[in-house]
Amino acid sequence: MTERIETADGTLAYRVVGDGPRPVLLVHSLALDGSWFEPLAAELGDGFRCVLPDLRGHGASDGGAISLAALADDLALLAGHLRIERCAAAGISLGGMVVQALAHRHPELLGAAVLIATAGAYDDVARAAARARAAAARAPGGLAELADATMTRWFGDRPGPLLARAREQFLRGDPEIHAACLEAMTAVGDFTVPSSVPALVLGGEDDVSTPPPVLEELHASVPHSKLRFAPGGHLTAFTHPAPVAALLAEFLASAPKEARLA
Repeated sequence: MTERIETADGTLAYRVVGDGPRPVLLVHSLALDGSWFEPLAAELGDGFRCVLPDLRGHGASDGGAISLAALADDLALLAGHLRIERCAAAGISLGGMVVQALAHRHPELLGAAVLIATAGAYDDVARAAARARAAAARAPGGLAELADATMTRWFGDRPGPLLARAREQFLRGDPEIHAACLEAMTAVGDFTVPSSVPALVLGGEDDVSTPPPVLEELHASVPHSKLRFAPGGHLTAFTHPAPVAALLAEFLASAPKEARLA
């Protein structure tokens, strides 16, 4: 069931899966929503209380000014609403960047961070490419023009029901929100995961959007992190929820401070 809280900029929607003692925020990727994490949440099982927000401008959440800091602060507000004093957070792609900002801005909240298929910084080439995609999204028919290339980055050459679902949701998105998120992502290097927050960097073995060297660079930039790979491409947490959940659970079991309810 989707629930909502009021924020300074509108309404933030979220779902809760499970009622276990260990809370985990699961933060989705660009253009999708929290429902994509439901299979992984189910795989994690009874020991976890999984909170699946829709980032602002996505799913059932309202828009508002987009920045990694604002998206992270939304999650901290949601945790407070749910009376969560300490939790783990796992984010994929854009969600992984939001988790980095959350760890930087609210380290007291996070007992562990899981960064899936994401980057820790953009170089000049990546920054220019993101801004070009943002400009393309804002052009007439922009999301339709971007759809094929985006689906290839997300799923490779493996069509299936998840690709069809993602394409449909992508095309229903708000071009301005999409563009603003792409621009916000270029600031990811402004946020660092403090040494007080154990971190797991997790990539898809066949990811062409954030390939292994990108994950290795992120791992190197977070000296206290672990690096693991799971089957699948960029959306490995959605296409292969069982092995990703197993790696997530294994990591969280090694981080004894990772979750505590208020």
